[in-house]
Amino acid sequence: MKIPLYLNNKKIVLSAEPTDSLLSVLRREKLYSVKCGCQKGRCGNCMVLLDDTAVESCLIPVGIVRDCKIVTLEYFKNDPYYQDIVTGFSQAGINLCGYCSAGKIFTAYSVLKKFYRPSLDQIYSAIKNLDSCCTDFSTLTNGILYAVAAKHTREGKSANAKK
Repeated sequence: MKIPLYLNNKKIVLSAEPTDSLLSVLRREKLYSVKCGCQKGRCGNCMVLLDDTAVESCLIPVGIVRDCKIVTLEYFKNDPYYQDIVTGFSQAGINLCGYCSAGKIFTAYSVLKKFYRPSLDQIYSAIKNLDSCCTDFSTLTNGILYAVAAKHTREGKSANAKK
């Protein structure tokens, strides 16, 4: 089946069975930031942005992504949010191993997009199922909080400004 979509801001047509997982198709496309983890949608290692929403690609049949916009970590590195997240993670002392990077970065992105000033509970809820192979949840939480501050600085907003 031919499936037209936008992959990393390029219009392409994939050849795949509609029931193939998006994970397997992206790996065939040599997008290796999309890792094969638990394949049950729990670890986050295969995370991508699907129409600007972080999703586990192992759970998505490629047949339903027709005309959707998919962004992998390879392309997301060009986004200003990526730099905010990397800055925040660095300040928290997080050195990602590479295996779990997509899950942690795209989850942080989701938190930054959804909440102007996220609470600890909101962050814990977002990260609770991620694979914790290279950092603990407390440090990851701090990294996301630092990323929020970096985003506010980039946008020229005071950390104490009210919204």
